[in-house]
Amino acid sequence: MLVIRLLRPIARAIDWTPLAVTGTLAVGMVSVLDAGKVLETGTAFTLLRMMGVLLGAAAGFAVIDEMSMSTGATPVPRLLRQGLRCGFGGLVAGLFWGIACVIGLARISEDAELKVAGMAVEAAVCIAIGLLTASMAGRFHQGKAAALAGLGGLLVVVSVTLVMKGTYRPWLYPDEASWEIVHHGWLAVLPLALAALGWTSRDLR
Repeated sequence: MLVIRLLRPIARAIDWTPLAVTGTLAVGMVSVLDAGKVLETGTAFTLLRMMGVLLGAAAGFAVIDEMSMSTGATPVPRLLRQGLRCGFGGLVAGLFWGIACVIGLARISEDAELKVAGMAVEAAVCIAIGLLTASMAGRFHQGKAAALAGLGGLLVVVSVTLVMKGTYRPWLYPDEASWEIVHHGWLAVLPLALAALGWTSRDLR
């Protein structure tokens, strides 16, 4: 019952602008790029992978509480408030990515294939890490400073993993033999990121 009562005020307190802009960009780019032509599979793959990272960064803004110094004194546990913020941010980011993915699938040629399952896991992990880094920053900073620090944290994680070399590097291409094995690793990271997100959402006191 408490959760239901909190849904509306938490939803109203979230700054939706970064997610709305990024989500619209994701859907728009997949829709209008090479409009009127069949979308190349490689182009669709690159766009959806990039949008997973960008939506993860935007989702982080949902967990930032501009009134954290005041809301810390409320009887509602911070874990519950932050959990709802993370839920809203993660679900909306995932919805935008899903819409972009459906459009991408509709625009590629019939004999082409997008490895949607693996790409969806990548996007989910990026969104979870975006929420995690922003939530962690929110324990030390307030407002936009925390959101920007979280954004920086996500970009550091992505940058470090992008320069990794070897057969089992995280950011493989779909035609590489290790795709399935590596994405089992991505899937294993997801619950760890969510568990860490729960830890960072605890009360500040």
